[in-house]
Amino acid sequence: MQDVHLTYNDLIIYFGIANTLLGLLFGLFPLIVGLKTGHRKHAFLGLVGSIIGGFILSVILAVPIAMVFTILALRPIAVSDQPADTVQPA
Repeated sequence: MQDVHLTYNDLIIYFGIANTLLGLLFGLFPLIVGLKTGHRKHAFLGLVGSIIGGFILSVILAVPIAMVFTILALRPIAVSDQPADTVQPA
């Protein structure tokens, strides 16, 4: 059997691909929860944020981003009793 030799650049590319896939995996949680609860914006932002965070810092950044957007997607949608043109600013 032949030995496998990886250069440092190859190793960085493989780790980048693996970390991006981990970010995608963790990003599926806010995506699924957000689509089921009607928070499409939080769903897709959680997915994209987890993928980017996974690429940058792997699980260290992908998991907290996924948790934050999953919690945001689980919150109820705020509905105002007044029409939009009569709402007074706080």
